[in-house]
Amino acid sequence: MSAGALTFGALRSQAADVADHPSTQRFWFLSDLHCGHSEDGKDGAGWFTEACEDLKANRIAVDRAFALGDLTHHGSEEQLNNYLRVRASSGIARWSELAGNHEYAKNQSIASYEKLVRSIQPYSVLDGNVLVIMLSDEKGGVEGNLSENTCVWLENELAKHQDKVTIVCSHQLVKGTVVASEQKARHLHPADRIQDIIAKSKIDLWLCGHEHHTPYTPKHIFRRDQTTYINVASMNHAYGTKSSQSSVMELDPGGRELVIRRRDHDKRMFLPEYEVRVPLRVGIELSRT
Repeated sequence: MSAGALTFGALRSQAADVADHPSTQRFWFLSDLHCGHSEDGKDGAGWFTEACEDLKANRIAVDRAFALGDLTHHGSEEQLNNYLRVRASSGIARWSELAGNHEYAKNQSIASYEKLVRSIQPYSVLDGNVLVIMLSDEKGGVEGNLSENTCVWLENELAKHQDKVTIVCSHQLVKGTVVASEQKARHLHPADRIQDIIAKSKIDLWLCGHEHHTPYTPKHIFRRDQTTYINVASMNHAYGTKSSQSSVMELDPGGRELVIRRRDHDKRMFLPEYEVRVPLRVGIELSRT
Protein backbone atom coordinates (compact mmCIF):
# COMPACT_ATOMS: atom_id res chain seq x y z
CA MET A 1 0.00 0.00 0.00
CA SER A 2 1.46 3.36 -0.98
CA ALA A 3 1.52 6.70 0.80
CA GLY A 4 -1.67 7.61 -1.02
CA ALA A 5 -3.60 5.31 1.29
CA LEU A 6 -2.54 7.26 4.37
CA THR A 7 -4.84 9.76 6.04
CA PHE A 8 -3.35 13.24 5.73
CA GLY A 9 -4.53 15.89 8.19
CA ALA A 10 -6.46 19.01 7.34
CA LEU A 11 -4.71 22.37 7.29
CA ARG A 12 -4.22 23.73 10.79
CA SER A 13 -2.82 26.83 12.43
CA GLN A 14 0.97 27.16 12.27
CA ALA A 15 1.06 27.99 16.00
CA ALA A 16 1.04 24.76 18.00
CA ASP A 17 -0.13 26.33 21.25
CA VAL A 18 -0.12 23.75 24.03
CA ALA A 19 -2.79 25.72 25.88
CA ASP A 20 -5.27 24.76 23.16
CA HIS A 21 -4.81 21.04 23.97
CA PRO A 22 -3.55 20.80 27.57
CA SER A 23 -3.39 16.97 27.60
CA THR A 24 -1.46 16.65 24.33
CA GLN A 25 2.12 15.44 24.56
CA ARG A 26 4.71 15.93 21.84
CA PHE A 27 7.57 13.66 20.85
CA TRP A 28 10.22 15.21 18.60
CA PHE A 29 12.02 12.96 16.09
CA LEU A 30 15.14 14.33 14.39
CA SER A 31 17.95 12.80 12.36
CA ASP A 32 21.11 13.54 10.41
CA LEU A 33 22.39 16.55 12.36
CA HIS A 34 25.98 15.92 11.19
CA CYS A 35 27.65 18.11 13.82
CA GLY A 36 31.10 18.79 12.41
CA HIS A 37 29.98 19.15 8.80
CA SER A 38 29.27 22.61 7.35
CA GLU A 39 27.01 23.29 4.41
CA ASP A 40 25.25 26.47 3.29
CA GLY A 41 27.41 28.40 5.74
CA LYS A 42 26.49 26.59 8.94
CA ASP A 43 27.83 23.62 10.92
CA GLY A 44 25.46 20.83 11.92
CA ALA A 45 25.48 22.07 15.50
CA GLY A 46 24.29 25.42 14.14
CA TRP A 47 21.37 23.86 12.28
CA PHE A 48 20.52 21.92 15.47
CA THR A 49 20.68 25.13 17.53
CA GLU A 50 18.35 26.94 15.11
CA ALA A 51 15.86 24.06 15.20
CA CYS A 52 15.74 24.17 19.01
CA GLU A 53 15.31 27.95 18.92
CA ASP A 54 12.48 27.54 16.41
CA LEU A 55 10.57 25.24 18.77
CA LYS A 56 11.08 27.60 21.71
CA ALA A 57 10.11 30.74 19.80
CA ASN A 58 6.92 29.15 18.50
CA ARG A 59 5.85 27.59 21.81
CA ILE A 60 6.11 24.02 20.55
CA ALA A 61 6.57 22.27 23.88
CA VAL A 62 8.32 18.90 23.54
CA ASP A 63 7.96 16.18 26.20
CA ARG A 64 10.50 13.74 24.73
CA ALA A 65 13.09 13.97 21.95
CA PHE A 66 14.48 11.09 19.92
CA ALA A 67 17.62 11.58 17.78
CA LEU A 68 17.85 8.89 15.10
CA GLY A 69 21.53 8.88 14.27
CA ASP A 70 24.25 10.75 12.40
CA LEU A 71 24.39 13.18 15.29
CA THR A 72 27.96 13.85 14.15
CA HIS A 73 29.93 13.66 10.92
CA HIS A 74 32.96 11.69 12.09
CA GLY A 75 32.08 10.48 15.59
CA SER A 76 34.80 12.52 17.30
CA GLU A 77 34.57 13.59 20.94
CA GLU A 78 34.58 17.25 19.87
CA GLN A 79 31.61 16.73 17.55
CA LEU A 80 29.73 14.64 20.13
CA ASN A 81 30.33 17.29 22.79
CA ASN A 82 28.95 19.96 20.45
CA TYR A 83 25.83 17.85 20.02
CA LEU A 84 25.53 17.40 23.80
CA ARG A 85 26.04 21.13 24.39
CA VAL A 86 23.12 22.07 22.15
CA ARG A 87 21.00 19.27 23.59
CA ALA A 88 21.60 20.59 27.12
CA SER A 89 20.47 24.09 26.10
CA SER A 90 17.36 22.89 24.24
CA GLY A 91 15.03 23.08 27.24
CA ILE A 92 13.92 19.49 26.55
CA ALA A 93 14.50 17.28 29.58
CA ARG A 94 14.15 13.77 28.16
CA TRP A 95 16.36 12.63 25.27
CA SER A 96 16.96 9.26 23.65
CA GLU A 97 19.54 8.59 20.93
CA LEU A 98 20.66 5.83 18.61
CA ALA A 99 23.89 5.61 16.62
CA GLY A 100 24.00 6.10 12.87
CA ASN A 101 26.82 5.13 10.53
CA HIS A 102 28.54 8.52 11.02
CA GLU A 103 28.92 7.91 14.76
CA TYR A 104 31.66 5.47 13.80
CA ALA A 105 34.97 7.31 13.63
CA LYS A 106 37.25 7.04 10.58
CA ASN A 107 38.89 3.98 12.17
CA GLN A 108 35.39 2.44 12.57
CA SER A 109 35.51 2.89 16.36
CA ILE A 110 32.27 3.64 18.21
CA ALA A 111 34.08 4.18 21.52
CA SER A 112 33.55 7.94 21.76
CA TYR A 113 29.79 7.64 21.18
CA GLU A 114 29.49 4.90 23.80
CA LYS A 115 31.60 6.91 26.24
CA LEU A 116 29.71 10.20 25.90
CA VAL A 117 26.18 9.26 24.84
CA ARG A 118 25.20 5.63 25.47
CA SER A 119 25.80 2.01 24.48
CA ILE A 120 24.82 0.92 20.98
CA GLN A 121 22.87 -1.98 22.49
CA PRO A 122 19.16 -1.84 21.58
CA TYR A 123 16.75 -0.46 24.16
CA SER A 124 13.17 0.67 24.55
CA VAL A 125 11.43 3.63 26.16
CA LEU A 126 7.97 3.05 27.62
CA ASP A 127 5.69 6.01 28.38
CA GLY A 128 2.30 4.75 29.54
CA ASN A 129 1.40 2.28 26.81
CA VAL A 130 3.54 3.93 24.11
CA LEU A 131 6.65 1.86 23.40
CA VAL A 132 9.55 3.36 21.41
CA ILE A 133 12.27 0.89 20.39
CA MET A 134 15.70 2.31 19.51
CA LEU A 135 18.01 0.34 17.19
CA SER A 136 21.55 1.61 16.57
CA ASP A 137 23.66 0.76 13.54
CA GLU A 138 25.95 -1.91 14.97
CA LYS A 139 28.69 -2.08 12.37
CA GLY A 140 29.40 1.23 10.69
CA GLY A 141 29.74 1.71 6.95
CA VAL A 142 26.93 3.28 4.95
CA GLU A 143 24.48 0.38 5.11
CA GLY A 144 22.78 -0.47 8.40
CA ASN A 145 23.55 -3.66 10.28
CA LEU A 146 21.81 -5.40 13.17
CA SER A 147 23.42 -8.40 14.85
CA GLU A 148 21.52 -11.65 15.27
CA ASN A 149 21.45 -10.99 19.03
CA THR A 150 19.68 -7.69 18.36
CA CYS A 151 17.24 -9.35 15.96
CA VAL A 152 16.35 -11.88 18.67
CA TRP A 153 16.00 -9.08 21.23
CA LEU A 154 13.76 -7.09 18.87
CA GLU A 155 11.58 -10.13 18.16
CA ASN A 156 11.17 -10.81 21.89
CA GLU A 157 10.57 -7.16 22.80
CA LEU A 158 7.83 -6.84 20.20
CA ALA A 159 6.21 -10.11 21.28
CA LYS A 160 6.22 -8.94 24.91
CA HIS A 161 4.43 -5.68 24.07
CA GLN A 162 1.79 -6.69 21.52
CA ASP A 163 -0.82 -4.70 23.46
CA LYS A 164 1.14 -1.42 23.22
CA VAL A 165 1.30 1.45 20.75
CA THR A 166 4.57 0.37 19.15
CA ILE A 167 7.11 2.60 17.41
CA VAL A 168 10.45 1.31 16.11
CA CYS A 169 13.30 3.72 15.31
CA SER A 170 16.44 3.02 13.28
CA HIS A 171 18.87 5.15 11.33
CA GLN A 172 18.73 3.27 8.04
CA LEU A 173 15.56 2.39 6.13
CA VAL A 174 13.55 -0.82 6.01
CA LYS A 175 13.97 -2.41 2.58
CA GLY A 176 11.03 -1.99 0.22
CA THR A 177 9.35 0.89 2.04
CA VAL A 178 10.19 4.59 1.65
CA VAL A 179 12.13 6.10 -1.27
CA ALA A 180 15.69 4.73 -1.79
CA SER A 181 15.07 1.78 0.55
CA GLU A 182 15.83 -0.74 -2.20
CA GLN A 183 19.43 0.48 -2.32
CA LYS A 184 21.81 -1.81 -0.44
CA ALA A 185 23.61 1.17 1.10
CA ARG A 186 20.38 2.68 2.40
CA HIS A 187 18.54 -0.15 4.12
CA LEU A 188 18.96 -2.27 7.23
CA HIS A 189 20.56 -5.70 7.06
CA PRO A 190 19.84 -8.59 7.29
CA ALA A 191 16.83 -7.42 5.26
CA ASP A 192 15.02 -10.77 5.07
CA ARG A 193 15.36 -11.36 8.81
CA ILE A 194 13.96 -7.91 9.56
CA GLN A 195 11.03 -8.43 7.19
CA ASP A 196 10.26 -11.72 8.94
CA ILE A 197 10.19 -9.98 12.33
CA ILE A 198 7.89 -7.25 10.99
CA ALA A 199 5.52 -9.82 9.45
CA LYS A 200 4.99 -11.63 12.75
CA SER A 201 4.79 -8.52 14.96
CA LYS A 202 2.41 -5.66 15.62
CA ILE A 203 4.24 -2.44 14.75
CA ASP A 204 2.28 0.77 14.32
CA LEU A 205 5.10 3.00 13.11
CA TRP A 206 8.71 2.66 11.93
CA LEU A 207 10.79 5.85 11.82
CA CYS A 208 14.17 6.31 10.16
CA GLY A 209 16.53 8.88 8.62
CA HIS A 210 19.76 8.37 6.62
CA GLU A 211 18.38 9.23 3.16
CA HIS A 212 18.60 13.01 2.96
CA HIS A 213 15.55 14.52 1.31
CA THR A 214 16.43 16.28 -1.95
CA PRO A 215 13.67 17.42 -1.77
CA TYR A 216 11.28 15.80 0.69
CA THR A 217 8.36 14.16 -1.14
CA PRO A 218 5.37 11.88 -0.38
CA LYS A 219 7.66 8.95 -1.27
CA HIS A 220 9.35 9.44 2.10
CA ILE A 221 6.10 8.22 3.68
CA PHE A 222 4.79 4.68 3.10
CA ARG A 223 2.23 2.30 4.56
CA ARG A 224 2.11 -1.46 4.20
CA ASP A 225 -0.25 -3.77 6.05
CA GLN A 226 -0.54 -2.40 9.61
CA THR A 227 2.72 -0.42 9.67
CA THR A 228 3.46 3.16 8.59
CA TYR A 229 7.07 3.99 7.61
CA ILE A 230 8.34 7.58 7.70
CA ASN A 231 11.70 9.16 7.01
CA VAL A 232 11.74 11.85 9.71
CA ALA A 233 13.96 14.13 7.51
CA SER A 234 17.42 15.61 7.71
CA MET A 235 18.21 18.53 10.02
CA ASN A 236 21.50 19.50 8.33
CA HIS A 237 21.56 20.92 4.80
CA ALA A 238 24.28 18.33 4.11
CA TYR A 239 24.41 16.42 0.82
CA GLY A 240 22.32 18.93 -1.07
CA THR A 241 19.30 18.72 1.22
CA LYS A 242 18.93 22.53 1.24
CA SER A 243 16.39 22.37 4.08
CA SER A 244 16.42 21.72 7.83
CA GLN A 245 13.45 19.57 8.79
CA SER A 246 12.24 17.18 11.49
CA SER A 247 9.02 15.52 12.67
CA VAL A 248 6.82 16.43 15.64
CA MET A 249 4.46 13.73 16.86
CA GLU A 250 1.33 14.71 18.80
CA LEU A 251 -0.20 12.18 21.19
CA ASP A 252 -3.61 12.70 22.76
CA PRO A 253 -4.61 10.38 25.66
CA GLY A 254 -7.41 8.10 24.53
CA GLY A 255 -6.76 8.88 20.87
CA ARG A 256 -6.58 6.12 18.25
CA GLU A 257 -4.10 7.83 15.97
CA LEU A 258 -0.69 9.48 16.04
CA VAL A 259 -0.50 12.86 14.35
CA ILE A 260 2.91 13.52 12.79
CA ARG A 261 3.68 17.03 11.59
CA ARG A 262 6.62 17.91 9.39
CA ARG A 263 8.53 20.98 10.61
CA ASP A 264 10.60 23.16 8.28
CA HIS A 265 13.00 24.93 10.64
CA ASP A 266 14.33 27.33 7.98
CA LYS A 267 10.84 28.68 7.32
CA ARG A 268 9.74 28.13 10.94
CA MET A 269 6.51 26.52 9.84
CA PHE A 270 4.78 23.15 9.62
CA LEU A 271 4.24 21.68 6.17
CA PRO A 272 0.56 20.68 6.24
CA GLU A 273 0.82 18.69 3.00
CA TYR A 274 3.00 16.17 4.88
CA GLU A 275 0.95 15.88 8.07
CA VAL A 276 0.19 12.19 8.58
CA ARG A 277 -2.37 10.51 10.82
CA VAL A 278 -1.21 7.02 11.75
CA PRO A 279 -4.06 4.67 12.77
CA LEU A 280 -3.51 2.70 15.97
CA ARG A 281 -4.67 -0.69 17.19
CA VAL A 282 -5.20 0.57 20.76
CA GLY A 283 -5.92 3.91 22.41
CA ILE A 284 -3.07 6.06 23.71
CA GLU A 285 -2.25 6.07 27.42
CA LEU A 286 0.51 8.33 28.73
CA SER A 287 2.26 8.40 32.08
CA ARG A 288 1.68 12.16 32.47
CA THR A 289 -1.49 13.88 31.27
